[in-house]
Amino acid sequence: MISSVHNSAVEPVKQTRGGRLLTLLSTKTTGNTAGYLGTLTLSPGEAFLKHYHPYSEESFYVVKGEVTIEGDENTLVASAGTAVFIPKYEPHRLQNTGSEETTLVFFCAPLAPSPTEGHVMLEEEASANA
Repeated sequence: MISSVHNSAVEPVKQTRGGRLLTLLSTKTTGNTAGYLGTLTLSPGEAFLKHYHPYSEESFYVVKGEVTIEGDENTLVASAGTAVFIPKYEPHRLQNTGSEETTLVFFCAPLAPSPTEGHVMLEEEASANA
């Protein structure tokens, strides 16, 4: 059966990695078993902490604003209309370096064995907005 989820139907993910994260399509919301899709919103200066995904590749599309993606080997700036691919095991940190709110739509696949195994954090909360 085809299903949909409106962003008003889900609660923001309770997390301390930075930004406001909504998981829209997931095993919990739709029974999806291929991956998960959601949105990340960052205020100017705000960062989503450095991490990597040991099970998933991550793709995202910048809907609004500008984000700087810092990897171990390169850094790039993506503005609205840009799609970004991050391979699994690639450490990355996302920071809104623009002057307006940034919104990304992301998709991670395949799924990790559990949600807690999906992210390996490499940075602590205190340095998120340094």
